[in-house]
Amino acid sequence: MTTTRARMTPILLAAVCLAGVAGCSQEQAASHARAHQHHVGQTGTATATAGAAALGQSFGSLPELWKWVQDSTGECADARPASRQELADYLGPTRISWYDPYVAEWAVCGVAPYDRLGLVLFKPDQQRALEEFWKRGVDSGELQDNSDWAFGNGFAVTAGPLGVEELGLHYLWCEPVDDPQAHRIPADVAGCDFAMPQHEH
Repeated sequence: MTTTRARMTPILLAAVCLAGVAGCSQEQAASHARAHQHHVGQTGTATATAGAAALGQSFGSLPELWKWVQDSTGECADARPASRQELADYLGPTRISWYDPYVAEWAVCGVAPYDRLGLVLFKPDQQRALEEFWKRGVDSGELQDNSDWAFGNGFAVTAGPLGVEELGLHYLWCEPVDDPQAHRIPADVAGCDFAMPQHEH
């Protein structure tokens, strides 16, 4: 599989920007500082050291989730609940079979560069079931790569890079990734990790 590219952490980028390095705008500095702030806020409330519970706060409703995304990004003003059929259309026939059994409800909104970012709440206890599905799929060869979603505690966003870099969420790695610098939290399922790759220039 393709190794996930390492990247520099948002706080380091923010520090470099704030130090006045040429080519880094105030807007970029604010964005990276905001990303780090919300990463700290997302993980700082966690008392668990493993599993989804270690990823921080959870959300009891879609409006709570999209309000957090709005506060974190300054975007997503057009957030709205979306239907099951929209989820199927959004993911396509193969990917919907991977995710649909575990999704309670979802919403969409625009967060640059995505016109439609998916915000997903999992059914109770079904985030672990998704991890189990992914681990089985990787082990059997049915799934060739890791999920491209970014995960929090009981929820996910469908654009992994944005979720990880801007919201402080984590990828689910059940297929081994050669990235010794990545921040890893053991997932609920043995052999899988929640991972945040480090950032690079």
